[in-house]
Amino acid sequence: MGRGLNALATPGRYRGVALAALAGLWIIVPGGALVRLTDSGLGCPDWPLCEGSVVPETAGHGLIEFGNRGLSALVMATCVFSWLVARRIAGRPGVILIPAAGAALAAVGQVPLGALTVLSDLHPVLVSSHFVLSMVALALGALAAVAAFDRAAGVTRRWDRRRGPLAALTALALGVGLVTGVLVTAAGPHSGDPAVVDRLGDAGDAAFVHVRTMIVFAALALVLAAWVWREGGTDRATRRLVAITVPLIAVQIAIGEFQFREGLPWEVVLLHVALAALVWTVTVALTWRVARPAVPTVAPVPAPSAAPRRREALTTER
Repeated sequence: MGRGLNALATPGRYRGVALAALAGLWIIVPGGALVRLTDSGLGCPDWPLCEGSVVPETAGHGLIEFGNRGLSALVMATCVFSWLVARRIAGRPGVILIPAAGAALAAVGQVPLGALTVLSDLHPVLVSSHFVLSMVALALGALAAVAAFDRAAGVTRRWDRRRGPLAALTALALGVGLVTGVLVTAAGPHSGDPAVVDRLGDAGDAAFVHVRTMIVFAALALVLAAWVWREGGTDRATRRLVAITVPLIAVQIAIGEFQFREGLPWEVVLLHVALAALVWTVTVALTWRVARPAVPTVAPVPAPSAAPRRREALTTER
């Protein structure tokens, strides 16, 4: 086991490990949303088994809920594995190790939180917390992946006092937007099970706040993108992230407007949740890279050769 971890702890190979953990953290978001949106939240009313069985006896809600539990266990194992490999990287760089450890801890924390959510009959606060913790894990996974690519490329970063504050504010605005979106869902019609009637607040009020926080985020993101695109000063990967993030935000806003006007059909809500997780991932990666641009590598100036000096001395003597 130790040799296998050491073999993956090279800068080039760890990128794949970090990306695998990040992909799992993203996939589990629409996976969990599918459980809720198909009213499968109590398909397995007990935990960790499903009606006393290791495998659901019938297809349907139980299979969807139990399948999500299995997927969650796989994602948790992948994140823990990523952290174990990160501990073997030479020098144990904190810029990789800390977010990898945080993502693993958040993934492990989903297990007891998921159990409490089921045993509390899908209390809206616990269901909402489940999603928020997924967003925390996803952000940490994105930072670990960015750091892994930087280390493989030999890149170091430092805080940019000009763009850093705007980049941080943009990420914070999206974080607030995600939380307000969670509150919309907690007050909306998709409780996770038809028998669950407890909702959190008023859906109309929550949607009012959510729309305005997303407008603020979109405005900040556009200003940041325009700044980066016009002035440059960033690497090619960062500019590509800008080119990806802006249209993703536009599509996400359009889908959000469509789902609200159409009465929140669960298929569209599922797409909205999946894209929200993707927008969050690329925004975290983008704002981190903009706030902490790569430090330029200065080539050493070669020392002057001694031969010309000797020739000059001979000429002077003559």
